[in-house]
Amino acid sequence: MRLPNPYSLEATIEKLRDGLAATSSEEALALLEKAVTKARDDESYAKQFEETLLRGSTIEIRECLNCFGDDFGRSRDSPPYYPHHDAVNGIDGALYTILFDAAHPEAEQAHE
Repeated sequence: MRLPNPYSLEATIEKLRDGLAATSSEEALALLEKAVTKARDDESYAKQFEETLLRGSTIEIRECLNCFGDDFGRSRDSPPYYPHHDAVNGIDGALYTILFDAAHPEAEQAHE
């Protein structure tokens, strides 16, 4: 299921930064910053990144961030066992929290 994104690209990125910082998701925040930097330098990637954040699904998020690591790579011998996969999950989860809160503000108010 896709939730509509009422925010601009810049607002979405700021909300992601805030959400990832609030949950201490350092690896996900670092991955987000890599994607933002790449989008500044690569016009083709910038279009993909924008489309992904504004209208993408979980699969599209994984595809967009795949250039930074292997989502299905071997595990490490020590934690974090799947750093790229965990970082992508962090971004995906934070994005869907933002979109859910925008689509259902009454649910957010009920938790306050």
